[in-house]
Amino acid sequence: MEVLDPLTDPRWADLLDRAPAASIFHEPAWLRLTCGAYGYAVAAWALTGPDGRLTAGLPVARLKSRLTGSRLLALPFSDRCPPLFDPAAGADPAHFTRELDAERRRQDLPLEVRDELAPGQGAEPSRTFAWHRLALDPDVAVVRARFAKSQIRRGIAKAEREGVTIERSEDAAGLRRFYTLHDATRRRQGVPTPSKRYILRFADLFARGLGFVLLARQHGRDVAAAVFLSCRGTLTYEYGASDPRYLGSRPNNLLFMEAIRWACESGHHALDFGRTDLDNHGLLAFKRAWGAEETSLRYHRFGVGSAPGSDAGARDLLAVAIRRGPPGLGRLVGTALYRHLG
Repeated sequence: MEVLDPLTDPRWADLLDRAPAASIFHEPAWLRLTCGAYGYAVAAWALTGPDGRLTAGLPVARLKSRLTGSRLLALPFSDRCPPLFDPAAGADPAHFTRELDAERRRQDLPLEVRDELAPGQGAEPSRTFAWHRLALDPDVAVVRARFAKSQIRRGIAKAEREGVTIERSEDAAGLRRFYTLHDATRRRQGVPTPSKRYILRFADLFARGLGFVLLARQHGRDVAAAVFLSCRGTLTYEYGASDPRYLGSRPNNLLFMEAIRWACESGHHALDFGRTDLDNHGLLAFKRAWGAEETSLRYHRFGVGSAPGSDAGARDLLAVAIRRGPPGLGRLVGTALYRHLG
């Protein structure tokens, strides 16, 4: 196992070009955004072939926290970050998993990998989510025909009838508008809000052609919004927000339809809806209705201890406090805690 700098070592970018599983969450630009925003040291743990090229690798961040303890994470603020393999090199996933365990033992820290790993090699399943991915087609009508529920098409038509329009933005101004809705949405959900400074950093990704924000408008105001990341033929849904007073007009249906249309016309092959908690039945139903394929996503841990933030009782108490507390509480909690949670 070699530990290298994925931000500067050209071999990492070369591996991304050869690994089918490479996603936005492996890109140096994403590593700079997430790890740079919270001061995490980041490295790539990789195997090399006889010619010196990387055959397998995984980006790993080192979190130092007095609150949650020091640990290794692949990767903070990334729903899914699988190990990468060059299929032509014939790297053995079980061997790579053993090497991950050996390296984290050398560093004497627990490690969480946010994806499936070869079983029986030192890693234990930790948390499980649902994962949804929608196959796209150059002809958007083909994708529309695969929608699993007719109410999706009816919702799109209703939004259009009631005057909902969609704007696409790639700048900080659009992110600020998104953040206003996002903060209010997180408060209703009882979830801490990421800092505005962090969200505005997404403009750096957008400037590189790696994403955008869509804003649904009705009666002259923003009523729904979503941040999407675009990389290697996959459009990834990252964040969403909406005003509950306008949900009857189905702005989110039109918003996702616009994302699908843009992705099909831009040559993307998939829309990644991301992970969903298994007890979030409303969101599960929404993603299934688009005809997205649902699979199980299990995170894995090496070393003792549970993942920070996995205590359901503590989450419930925090949710009540955020919902009933002053409007800025969720932002304060997010600014204070997110760097400790990853």
